[in-house]
Amino acid sequence: MLAPHFFSSRPLSFPGPERDDDYGVIAEALDVPARAVVRVRQVHGRTVRVLSNDADLVPEPIQDADAIVSARDDCAVVVRIADCVPILVADRRGRAVAAIHAGWRGMAAGVVHAAIEALGDEGVAAGDLIAAIGPSIGPCCYQVDDRVRDLFLAATPDAAAWFDEDGPGHWRLDLWRAAKDSLVDAGVSESSVYLAGFCTADHPDLFFSHRRDGAAAGRMVAAIRRPRRPSP
Repeated sequence: MLAPHFFSSRPLSFPGPERDDDYGVIAEALDVPARAVVRVRQVHGRTVRVLSNDADLVPEPIQDADAIVSARDDCAVVVRIADCVPILVADRRGRAVAAIHAGWRGMAAGVVHAAIEALGDEGVAAGDLIAAIGPSIGPCCYQVDDRVRDLFLAATPDAAAWFDEDGPGHWRLDLWRAAKDSLVDAGVSESSVYLAGFCTADHPDLFFSHRRDGAAAGRMVAAIRRPRRPSP
């Protein structure tokens, strides 16, 4: 395995970032202490939190961000989702990983590019990365209005390819394609981007969905840890 990671499904429900309930599951699965499960307060923007090798995890602050880059092998980085796109990124040479939370606002704001740039600042070239796009709302179920489309088009004209007409003033938005195109545009090889292809809204037995269930929806997580180097 390039880097220990997982996308959770409905049997596990994760609370807000300020509480520790259930995060022990992540710690056990990725072989880190419970205090080293690093998460952020997601605000649908493009801010990236970066954990370098000399970063201090004690005490662990909860910061506003929508992506976490880690060059450490003693912590797991986590984002929470319930329709938004989770993206896990790993360096083929084992130097760093990233977890990205990309809803439509974050995607339009460029959170994917910001995370890949932050990895570059850690010495990891985009061409060395491999990315997995996890379960999220699919183009089959995600209807948006003109306002959302106009915001995307103002950010990048290429976004027109992510929308299909769905009645007057409404569009189906393909966040999966938006995520893949953004990764490739940021320098990740197209052959190194993998898509789960599971729509959260269309699989109520497997996933929570805010679009389907409203405020009552639970949350899944996407989590990853940098691989550990063998002891000399």
